Amino acid sequence: MPHHSYDNFGPVIDFVRSAGDSAFDRWRSYDVVEVKDAGGDLATNLDHEIEISFHALCLEVFPGCGFRGEELPELSAESSNGYTWNIDPIDGTKNFASEVPLWSVTVSLEKDGKPIFGVIYNPVSRQLYTAAEGRGAHLNGRRLSYNASTDPARMQLAIDFFMRQEDPAKKAKQDGLLAQLFHSFYRVRSIGSGSLSLAWLAQGHFGGYLSWGLTEDKYIDIAAGLVIAQEAGAVIGIESLDSGSSVLAVGSERTCDLLLEWAHRRGPL
Repeated sequence: MPHHSYDNFGPVIDFVRSAGDSAFDRWRSYDVVEVKDAGGDLATNLDHEIEISFHALCLEVFPGCGFRGEELPELSAESSNGYTWNIDPIDGTKNFASEVPLWSVTVSLEKDGKPIFGVIYNPVSRQLYTAAEGRGAHLNGRRLSYNASTDPARMQLAIDFFMRQEDPAKKAKQDGLLAQLFHSFYRVRSIGSGSLSLAWLAQGHFGGYLSWGLTEDKYIDIAAGLVIAQEAGAVIGIESLDSGSSVLAVGSERTCDLLLEWAHRRGPL
C-alpha cells in the first residue's frame, strides 16, 4: 500500500460521506429495522448494509489489507501487508434507532496495529472529521487544534463506561471513580458515541475523554477518533486493568495523568 495521504484515502472518504448521507435519508424516512438485540446490544439493517458495502470496497481498492467490522465477524480478514481497515457502520446505534441525532459512520486504518488514518462523519450536522498520521486533523477541511484548559474544574469530560458491575468490589471502584470525576470536572457527559466524543474533543468541546473497561471489540468504535484527537494535539494514555480490560484517557498530559491515576485507585474515593 502506498504512503498514506488524503489522496490515497479519497475513495474511503467518499464512501463514508455517501453512506452517511444515505443512512440519514433513510433515518428520516423511518426506514430502519432492528436486527439484533442481545445483552443490551443493538444493530440495524443499515449497520449491516454499510459494513457489507465497505468490505466490498476494501476487496476491490485495497487488496491484501485486513478487515474488521463492528457487526459481521464473518467478514473479518487477516492482513497480508500489515494494514487493516476497521469500520463501525453506525457508532451510536441506540441513539440512531431512537431518533437521537448523535451517531456517525466511522472508519479507520491500522498499520501493524497502530491507527494511522481516521474518518468520522456525522450526516445530521454534515460534519466530516478526517486525520492522517503526520498530516493533522480536519473538520470539513479546516485544521483542528486541541487547546483545552489543564484545570479539570474548567473543562467538560466525555466518558464511556462499558459495564454494569455486579461484583461489590468492582462496583465500589466504579462508583468511586465516577464520584471523583463528577466532583473534579465542570461537567461530565456520556453522549453514547465514542467516535463523536473524541471528534468533539479535537474540536474543543470536550477537554478530556475517559473510557473505563474498554475491551478489544470496542476499539473499532474509537480508533478513528483516536487518530483525529492525537493529530489535533491531544495526548493518549492507555493502561490495563485487573479485569483484563483497559482504561483509556485522552486530553492534555496533565489530564491523562489524573484520569489514569484515579482509574487505578481501589475502592471508594
